Amino acid sequence: MFVCPNCGANINFDPGKQLLHCDFCDTDISPDSVIQKDDAVESTYTESEADANSQTGYKEYTTTIFTCKECGGEILAYDNTVATFCSYCGASTVLSSRVGKERAPEYIIPFKITKEQSAELYKKAVSKALFAPKFMKEDTVIEKFRGIYMPYWIYDFKENRPASLRGQEDHRSGDYIIHTHYDINTNVDAEYNGLAYDASSQFNDNLSEAIAPFDFNTAVPFNTTYMSGFYADAADTDASLYEEQARTIVTADIYNNVAKDPAVRKVTLDRHSMRNLTPEKTESRLGYFPVWFLSCRNKDRVTYAVVNGQTGEVATDIPIDFKKYMIASLIVTIPIFILLYLLPVIKPTTLIVFALIFSIISMIVVCSQKNKIYVRANSLDDKGLQYRQQKAAAANGAAPERAPQPQPQQQVKSGGSNDAFFTVLAVAGFLLSMCAGVIGIVLFVCVITPIITNAKKNKSKKVVVEDNKVKAKAPGGEKFLLCLKPLIGAVLAIAVWFIAPIADEYYYIAAILCMVGVLLSFFDMIKLHNELSTRKPPQFDKRGGDEA
Repeated sequence: MFVCPNCGANINFDPGKQLLHCDFCDTDISPDSVIQKDDAVESTYTESEADANSQTGYKEYTTTIFTCKECGGEILAYDNTVATFCSYCGASTVLSSRVGKERAPEYIIPFKITKEQSAELYKKAVSKALFAPKFMKEDTVIEKFRGIYMPYWIYDFKENRPASLRGQEDHRSGDYIIHTHYDINTNVDAEYNGLAYDASSQFNDNLSEAIAPFDFNTAVPFNTTYMSGFYADAADTDASLYEEQARTIVTADIYNNVAKDPAVRKVTLDRHSMRNLTPEKTESRLGYFPVWFLSCRNKDRVTYAVVNGQTGEVATDIPIDFKKYMIASLIVTIPIFILLYLLPVIKPTTLIVFALIFSIISMIVVCSQKNKIYVRANSLDDKGLQYRQQKAAAANGAAPERAPQPQPQQQVKSGGSNDAFFTVLAVAGFLLSMCAGVIGIVLFVCVITPIITNAKKNKSKKVVVEDNKVKAKAPGGEKFLLCLKPLIGAVLAIAVWFIAPIADEYYYIAAILCMVGVLLSFFDMIKLHNELSTRKPPQFDKRGGDEA
């Protein structure tokens, strides 16, 4: 630990001041001017804790390693801090500890966002979620925000050589469309530094990507003084794990910059010719990046919230409180019922068509959600955790199961929201509010507005790399059971449509039964959404690492 030279009290790094600060005598000290040596503060920095000749070949520093007895998760502390709860499974217990050595990173980005600021950013994000559970907003939960330096692999790439691309220009001449093909030869001179991926299997890839990027330009050489008052996570993945993903992003960016060149702006480049661009990795380094981490444990589920300790970007799991949702829906029902009462009567055949549309939409949504749950439950979207599981299986002499590996995908698309669940749910909610008026208007107000706002931010088309999307399907039997409710109503509505009875009552009864199936399916959607936005408590190593 570091002690104040004036009063001898512990001093911690203050993100707001970017200095070591003593709360007792209000002394401020520059982090780069002190070291820990015999419990005294010296005026020059040396790597006293680092061992350049360690067995791993890397420099190491001495740290206290805290291990959770419930999940096996580990966090590191450089000072004499006592860990009283686990950041990963939310267990409130004193963690077992031991002194050990960990690989020292080459760089560290100091915290700039304070704990109070991270709490305010979190409150602001959660306040926009009208149906967020009450326990997520309690001060006692928010107080558990913990500053953790997360390990990241930092990649550098360069491309400095000729490249050959294919292009095509189209124009109309009379009744003909003429395609002109080009061979585009250019010299590419590009250099990329600081592409970062989290190096910890305990830090979920989805969360780390959600608060990216960090500004590597503010990184400084590793100094343990910046860790005073904070925790850290250990790097336990190989440096090559995310190399191809990083290279794909670099390749796409080079391609986009070539496409913007005035000489080829009118030419549509062939994306398949991107394979001719193969940036070379020049270096991979390890760095500590600042993350404020919060876990909320509610019964047998855990929700995570993370705040980028440098930029303030927030990502959080937000389930829906079913009771709040139903109360709001019932309140909105009254004015919508009055509105529909004043509108002209809908034709029976039109009502049947709308009911069928709702049934189809609900079945598509629940199947999509179930597929995502399958991916999450099997950790197919977390390469770090897969690496840890395979490494543990190999150490135990077992043949590790080969899970589907996420492959980088290059797509031309417009910027904006790409969440199929919320998009389809918003459209269904809007249509439902216009015809049935029970639940849909709430979904429309809360979901479709942000989607429209995001879509306006970027209308240009370019190559976008979706580098961690896994295509996997849940078992068909499970999805069939979820689709059974709206499917029964849809079959009944189709039967009435083909029979075409003379009396309108049959149409109305079929449409009502069909909509009942849709409404029941909406309840399944909420349940599935909560399953996606919460996680089972992780089990690192101890019980097979079956994080969901």
